[in-house]
Amino acid sequence: MKNNKSENQLLVREVFSKFLDSKSHRKTPERFAILNEIYDLDEHFDIEFLFSIMKKKNYRVSRATLYNTIELLLECHLVRKHQFGSNIAHYEKSYFDRQHDHLILTDTGEVIEFCDPRLHNIKKSIEEIFNVSIEKHSLYFYGKKIKNEN
Repeated sequence: MKNNKSENQLLVREVFSKFLDSKSHRKTPERFAILNEIYDLDEHFDIEFLFSIMKKKNYRVSRATLYNTIELLLECHLVRKHQFGSNIAHYEKSYFDRQHDHLILTDTGEVIEFCDPRLHNIKKSIEEIFNVSIEKHSLYFYGKKIKNEN
């Protein structure tokens, strides 16, 4: 049975809380507010986008707090970082997400997530050939929409 959003929020909050305890970091309301906002999103985001969302909701969170909290969330694997061919880092929640890859449309900036089972076969083949165990992978395709000429 799939968890609902509030159950997911409680679970990631618990994971983050345990992580902060284990590293002797403070558990601030701002850090948990940032975590909640991230896990309410259904899309990739950058720091400025997250900052604007939080500002609209009247949170008093600085960009520095956002950057510092993102680093903690990366360290405890609640957030994943991407560089989609630009200088701006994009992030996505990662705790409940299955492995997936990305198609970045360079003309629109759209990011399309996809999962192709053939990639699992390639991964298995690489593991066998090189006698390794692949823990994770990242695959980006960059393309443009093809305009239909009628």
